[in-house]
Amino acid sequence: MELARFFAVAVIGLVLDLAVAWGATIIFGLPLWLSAIVGFVVAAMANYLLHEFWTFRSPKNRPSSLRAIRYTLVLAGTLVVRIIVVAILAEIAGDSHALLVLMAGASVSFCVHYLVSKHLVFQKIETKDPSQ
Repeated sequence: MELARFFAVAVIGLVLDLAVAWGATIIFGLPLWLSAIVGFVVAAMANYLLHEFWTFRSPKNRPSSLRAIRYTLVLAGTLVVRIIVVAILAEIAGDSHALLVLMAGASVSFCVHYLVSKHLVFQKIETKDPSQ
């Protein structure tokens, strides 16, 4: 169930990212590269909150700036993984399989993002039983 929630948040984040970027370009006249950054940042903040309160929810977890920073670093690392996978596969497969290469890059980075988020960013807080 947790993986399904993670996937749902990723889809919501993608839609939000694109909607904000498109809106920033159309409404505010920002250049596409700047709109893409704005959309990414807004979606990243929304995703962090959704993951904190829904995907990896725990009664013991509380939002924290440290976890938000970790999440941002994980996003940056995930992007690097995606770029590396796409670059390697594009070198091997060439331009004729661009969609498959992009899908593979997205799939690998999604798995990395989920595993690192689960185990490093939103890990469950263990408490010792005071009776022991």
